[in-house]
Amino acid sequence: MLKTVAMDQWVSTASSWVRILLLVTWVLLPPVLPLPGEVARGRQDNDVVNKFPSHDSREEHHSHSHHHHHHSLPPPLRHNTTRCVNGYLLDDLTCACHPCWDGSTCENYVDNYAPRFLVHAATAVLPTNATGVVYRAWSTDEDLGLTCPLGPGESARCPCASVTYQLFAAPGDRHFLLDPVSGIVTRNNETQLGAGASYTYKLMVQGTPVAGQMQALLYDLLDLRIYVSTDYVKKIPWT
Repeated sequence: MLKTVAMDQWVSTASSWVRILLLVTWVLLPPVLPLPGEVARGRQDNDVVNKFPSHDSREEHHSHSHHHHHHSLPPPLRHNTTRCVNGYLLDDLTCACHPCWDGSTCENYVDNYAPRFLVHAATAVLPTNATGVVYRAWSTDEDLGLTCPLGPGESARCPCASVTYQLFAAPGDRHFLLDPVSGIVTRNNETQLGAGASYTYKLMVQGTPVAGQMQALLYDLLDLRIYVSTDYVKKIPWT
C-alpha cells in the first residue's frame, strides 16, 4: 500500500515538471516560420517578422534594384551613324567624308577657297576678219591641294575646286562667246567686227553649284578689252 502511494506521488510530481518544461519551451523558443505559401500559425513576433520583408517590401526592393541596374548601363554612343551621305562608314560607326564635305553624316558642303584669276585685267588685239579663239582665262583654286589631296583616284575628286566661267557684255553684244568650262573666248562668226572698235567685257569665275548647297558661291572678276585693228601687226600675248 505504501509503495502504491509513493508511486502516485512520483507520477504527479513528474507530470508537474513536464508541464513546467513545456511552458518554458513555448515561451523561450522562437516561433516556427511558415513555409512559402503556408498561412502562418501561432503567435506573431514583430521582431522576427521585421527581419523578413513582406511581399510589398520585396517588390519595392526589386524595383529599386532594377532601377539602379538601369542607371548602371553605359550611356549610348553619341554621333554614331549608319549612313554617310558623301563619305564612307568606319568601324566605329563614324563617317570619313569625301573632300569638300563635312558633318556627322558628311551632309555639309564646304568650299574653303575662292577661285582666282591669274590676272584681273587683259587686252586682246584682233584683225577685222578674226575667227576662232580670241582669249583664254586662267584661274586657280586653292581647294585643289589644300582641301583635296593631289593625285589620281577617288581622293582626287574635288567639287569645291571645280569652277565655271561667265561673260558679261553690253546688251545686244554677241560678238564673242565664252565656254563656261574652259574659260575660252571665241569669235561669233555670225556678227561683224567694226574696224577700230573696242569691246569691253567682264569675266567671272565662280565655284560650281552643288545640289542643296547653303553656302554662297565664291567668285572672282576679270576686266577684258578686245580691240579691233585695221593695221593688225601683233596680238598682245595672253596673260
